[in-house]
Amino acid sequence: MKIGNWTITETGITWNGDSVNRLSIESAQLPETVIIEEGMPTMYKWIMLATEEDWLTEDDLYDFNNAFIYAIASSGQPFDYETFDRTLSYQYELLDEENEQQPASIFGLQLEK
Repeated sequence: MKIGNWTITETGITWNGDSVNRLSIESAQLPETVIIEEGMPTMYKWIMLATEEDWLTEDDLYDFNNAFIYAIASSGQPFDYETFDRTLSYQYELLDEENEQQPASIFGLQLEK
């Protein structure tokens, strides 16, 4: 199965985009969670790690989120909807912050906000 630049197989998810960068996650690793900061709830580790990769576009990340759901469901790994919702909410916050920090431009020209 292919979603965007991601290939999902029985063994996991692999990035197959045009860049020299690589990201491959084994199916057994998909349900791993992480606490980003003390006092925060758990989130899906691999979604957060993918979000930190500067070479992945927002579209790549959205495709990864869908690939993640497909891969975890088809591999029979445990999946928690609340953890997934929290993780995506946090991911969107990070992406919004990143977009706010970038100057607006058209054809490489900087625009005042």
